[in-house]
Amino acid sequence: MIPETTKPTNFFKFEGLRIYHKSVDFTNAILALSNTTQTAAQKILVDQFINEAGKISANIIEGASHSKTEFTDYLQEAKSNIGKCVMLCTLASKQSLIDETQENDIRNELMELTKMIGALIISFQKHDSVNNLEV
Repeated sequence: MIPETTKPTNFFKFEGLRIYHKSVDFTNAILALSNTTQTAAQKILVDQFINEAGKISANIIEGASHSKTEFTDYLQEAKSNIGKCVMLCTLASKQSLIDETQENDIRNELMELTKMIGALIISFQKHDSVNNLEV
């Protein structure tokens, strides 16, 4: 067994991204909603919510293994998943699965994820424009 101090920290490229960790934490929080479902309709709603939340992380993982241009496309798809999560959050509130405080917390997390993705996209665009000037 390898001592903890000598293990590689980020074997997978995406593990070095804060947005990846934040999206996994978000999915984990949504998973907790599965404990509150009482009806079949609520279970379906929560399952969809978990699925869309997981797709945010999945798109980040997939994009990280491609070029910056392709990564940007995956990040745009992750933003689409975030939009779907906003809708599912609203439905969860209307179905009394979450209270007003939980809804606000979820929406704040989704806004933060959106801002982080936007910042990453902008950093790619700035990097590309600097490289194009040097050519």
